[in-house]
Amino acid sequence: MSAPRFHERALDALVGALPWAAAIVVIAGITHIVSILAMPRLAPRDSFARVSAVAPLHQTTLLTRATPGVGEAPFDDPALAQGVCRYDLSQGPVRLRANLAPESLMLMSFHSRFGDIFYSMTDRSATRGRLEVLLLTQPQLDDVEAEDSEDELPRELRIVAPTREGFVLLRALAEFPGENEDARRRIASIACGLDKDMKN
Repeated sequence: MSAPRFHERALDALVGALPWAAAIVVIAGITHIVSILAMPRLAPRDSFARVSAVAPLHQTTLLTRATPGVGEAPFDDPALAQGVCRYDLSQGPVRLRANLAPESLMLMSFHSRFGDIFYSMTDRSATRGRLEVLLLTQPQLDDVEAEDSEDELPRELRIVAPTREGFVLLRALAEFPGENEDARRRIASIACGLDKDMKN
């Protein structure tokens, strides 16, 4: 009689412990996921901090050419010349202008304060080799649209940023090592500044 009772008690204890074990696993999983998602916002040397250390506000800044062990960003591709435009929309909308050479790949990715990419594009978005982008907040977009003429389409692509601060990463392909300087010149030729300072 004692052996069956012992097994019954052990089974009851095991069944009673299952909810606690399941709760521990769930809490551990939630903690793990939250910590991973929070890391970009809590890391002291995130992508925005690294960009801020080398790039002044509202101007195109060339980044160091990627070589093994050297570069502002991890896993840089040495075939890409890179530049960055750091922005702060609390000072007003930011405009980017570029005259792009045909058959020369150009990539632009728009990053929030926390490094998230919220928009990306290539030189294929250019019209007749010219690309113009207006980066703004939603209230700023509302103000700009209120002044639009009903008879004219906007001349620029308008992108709403999710955070007031962030950066635009500019990349130009150099298919061969000898073309890197030309790719860097293409990056440097992209104008980036406050819209009020770039009015025609």
